[in-house]
Amino acid sequence: MSNATVRLRGLALTLVFGGIFSVIAFWIANPSSYPFDYYPAGPGGALLIGAPGGAAIVGLIELLSGKPFYDVEEAWANLGGLQRAVGSLLIVVVGGAVAFTAVAVLV
Repeated sequence: MSNATVRLRGLALTLVFGGIFSVIAFWIANPSSYPFDYYPAGPGGALLIGAPGGAAIVGLIELLSGKPFYDVEEAWANLGGLQRAVGSLLIVVVGGAVAFTAVAVLV
């Protein structure tokens, strides 16, 4: 699969599932705007928001890397233990900084 095809698929996944995730997150933040009679809670509610969020993240990884997700996973698995530990810590720290910055700016 070509680099451009993977990036296009990643863009599509990110836009579609990111949009679904955003709508569900909006409904969670504003329950009065929820259009249905049943408000999902518990494991069903977590799956309802987690599945599109996970798919959007997979799309973002494909969009940024230009490689299919399974190739990225395979390369990650081939890293040494210390490299994975440092990479994981870096991902958590940068992701947390981005999340807290976004919350601080939006609130």
